[in-house]
Amino acid sequence: MKTKIFKDANIDLSVIRDKKVGVVGFGNQGKAQALNLKDSGVDVAVGVRDNSQSISLLKKYDIKYFPIDKLVKNVDIVSMLVPDSKMESVYSALIHDNLSNGQTLLFSHGYNIHYKLINPPKNINVAMVAPSGGGQLLRDKFKAGSGIPALLAIHNDYSGDTLEVIKSYSKAIGSSRICSFLSSFKEETETDLYGEQALLTGSIPLSIEKSLKVLLEHGYSPIVAWFVCYYEAKMILDLFHEKGIDYLYSAISDTARYGGLKSGNYLIDDDYEIKLHNILKNIKSGAFKKDLENNVNSLKFNSTIDKSSLKEIEKIKKILFSKNNN
Repeated sequence: MKTKIFKDANIDLSVIRDKKVGVVGFGNQGKAQALNLKDSGVDVAVGVRDNSQSISLLKKYDIKYFPIDKLVKNVDIVSMLVPDSKMESVYSALIHDNLSNGQTLLFSHGYNIHYKLINPPKNINVAMVAPSGGGQLLRDKFKAGSGIPALLAIHNDYSGDTLEVIKSYSKAIGSSRICSFLSSFKEETETDLYGEQALLTGSIPLSIEKSLKVLLEHGYSPIVAWFVCYYEAKMILDLFHEKGIDYLYSAISDTARYGGLKSGNYLIDDDYEIKLHNILKNIKSGAFKKDLENNVNSLKFNSTIDKSSLKEIEKIKKILFSKNNN
């Protein structure tokens, strides 16, 4: 299936400038999106709880703020940017009963809609603009005149113009400077969870930690181990991202290419691929959702990380990159 891709030049920013946007949540992603919207000339306000620690920051950035229930009653778009684990309770207590005909409920992750934790009324638009990166990166790229791509999706198009609205929203936060692309709540949720577990917060950081741990256990210098297992990993990923896999393997030595492919195939074997299929199967079936609900407050899911190795990584970083280090 061909994916629809949208760029700045083909998106009308006035669509979102004609709307009032209410951002619920002023954490990492909420702060970045609110500031980018404001800088793009959008009428944006933030919903806060009583005595919220965000109020001083909102005053600093000269962003309007209101209690969440009042905010919902006075905007066209409600952008839900609180953590997934808290979103359903915030929605049930302060948002659902205050929504009105034709409003747009906007998400940056499909989890709560896809797994039916939140069930919005039928007389509103339900959509998603999901930047492919954290809030700080979204803000930094925006200020530098660039952006990070965003996935767009529509769950319910009550008004008939939801696609134009979310395209315009993605332009206002800077995403379509690179590209915005059309997907679905199901696809975004399942692939996002899979990417996190299979690579981003799963195998990549843990493989770095385990590799460094082995070198330390064999008595190698912590600084040398850090460079090999941590620093050079970033260099390879940057090269891979910028130039592609073919260039990567043509740019390295015969020794690195042969050893990497031989040992890589030993480590990343058929059993590893079977495990990846099992991870995705658990996500698609809802088994991971149930597991998360049962264990999110437990300490046991942290037990696989060797804290001493992580401390060693951070200690070496401070030694090498301290401003006071001569």
